[in-house]
Amino acid sequence: MFQAAKKLIRSVTESLLLTPKEPVFIHRVKIVNLPMHETGSIKKLLETLDLHHRFKKAPKWDYAYMNFETEEAARAAMSKLQGVEFKKQIISTEYKQVSEQAFKVKFEAKKKSLVDVNDTRTPTERIADQVTPLHNIPYAEQIAKKHKLGYRYLNTLRKKVNALPELSEEAKSQIAWTNTLKDMDIELLDTIQSPLVNGYRTKCEFTIGRDLDGKKTVGFLLGLYKEGITAVLNPKDSLHIPDKAKEIAKAMEDYVKESEYDVYDRVEKVGVWRSIMTKTQRTGDVMVLIQINASELTDVQVQQEKEKLMDYWKNQNEINLTTLMLQVWNGASNGVTDKGTTEILIGDGYVYEELLGCRFRISPNAFFQVNTPAAELLYSKCAEWCDIKDKKVTLLDLCCGTGTIGITMAKSVDRVIGIEMIPEAIIDAKTNALLNNITNVEYYASKVEDKIDVVKSTKNENVIAVLDPPRNGVNTSVIRAVREAEQIEKVIFICCDVKQALPNLIGLCRPTSNRFKGQPFKPLRAVSIDIFPHTDHCEMMIEFVRLK
Repeated sequence: MFQAAKKLIRSVTESLLLTPKEPVFIHRVKIVNLPMHETGSIKKLLETLDLHHRFKKAPKWDYAYMNFETEEAARAAMSKLQGVEFKKQIISTEYKQVSEQAFKVKFEAKKKSLVDVNDTRTPTERIADQVTPLHNIPYAEQIAKKHKLGYRYLNTLRKKVNALPELSEEAKSQIAWTNTLKDMDIELLDTIQSPLVNGYRTKCEFTIGRDLDGKKTVGFLLGLYKEGITAVLNPKDSLHIPDKAKEIAKAMEDYVKESEYDVYDRVEKVGVWRSIMTKTQRTGDVMVLIQINASELTDVQVQQEKEKLMDYWKNQNEINLTTLMLQVWNGASNGVTDKGTTEILIGDGYVYEELLGCRFRISPNAFFQVNTPAAELLYSKCAEWCDIKDKKVTLLDLCCGTGTIGITMAKSVDRVIGIEMIPEAIIDAKTNALLNNITNVEYYASKVEDKIDVVKSTKNENVIAVLDPPRNGVNTSVIRAVREAEQIEKVIFICCDVKQALPNLIGLCRPTSNRFKGQPFKPLRAVSIDIFPHTDHCEMMIEFVRLK
């Protein structure tokens, strides 16, 4: 009887192994008739169509791809895109069902083709070159390099405005300052250095995966995932990561190594442990958010893991955790996302930071500058340029986020008006105003162009706008609204990425037309602020004044 049972089990097992798996498909939408060399404007278009979805597009492509998990989602996106006019072209779409297995084969082939046999760098050197590409350059030389880059950006702005086609003589007179470098007459101040050169990042995101030896670890991907790279290297030698964040990454690595569950495999889409985000503020507050894939776990197992995590992190005395959160995200995209389900396990889900004498509450999804001492220099210079000689000034804080700029300047002005599209950020801004006993602020959760008319009711003669948008800038409608608000005589524009913000800067400066009404602005002075030492990135602040 025992032999018969064994035979039956073997038979069932073999039949299961021989039974082909149900094929898994990726539902791909090809978007056709797009402009080449553009991604920022395409992203904005998708957002206006309520398509907050990643897309793939090479610079020379006149098309892009979006992948969906279901055919229904793909078809819904197609219905939103089909027939839309964009950049004088009518968009069309194509649907294709692609085998996920075929995708994996292509991924592995690309991974092998990208191996450079002549690359003699160690893994540590490779990760340093990737996340801190200027790490081998003395800091003074980094600053000089970024200063030259700032000059180049300003000259590019001048050339782009000067090259605008089909201008009348009157229009040309409005941009006469672009004719030569001498005519431009803009002051580029010395680049402001970061007070902290190493360990300055208060926010870090780490991948949970396997290193080159296949061991579980927490750190940075050793390259780009889209290029087939899945190996992870710990951040212990990364110059820009603070010691506290490194301690947290090591503690998480120790936990994962002892866990009964595996790390998440980005190719196979299986496993539990995905990523971890840290916020380690100057105040000493520490936030940890751990992301898992729970598609393989029961509700009971998830609950048990929550209890284990709480017990483990409560006993990490050297880290002194303020708040711990767990995010469940079973989707295909990688990294911490607001699409996931986030639960607070320890604390209240917030950390606090102090900046220019003010205190700010920071939620997990809130934007806050990652280099606090350098941000203080940035905001101090911004206040200086606003040139507030008396309190009869209205400060228009556009894309205000959690209210940082407006709150730090509120005591120097008569009134602050903050406008921000993200409702959660406005909640944070209002809370931060209360924290600092600021009563002369008004916040609106709205598109800038829909609320900027509130300044028309102001009796103050002086209205200054500070625009600190996301990396890819703002929609053209925001720039047009600023130009049409005649009360605004000065705009302080803070760029995370001048290349991506360039269309916005051109929009402020281009001559008056039916589409861009109101008198144009001219750049008066600019300065770069090194928020990100050892990297190519740098904030640039430009003061624009309206032409009379």
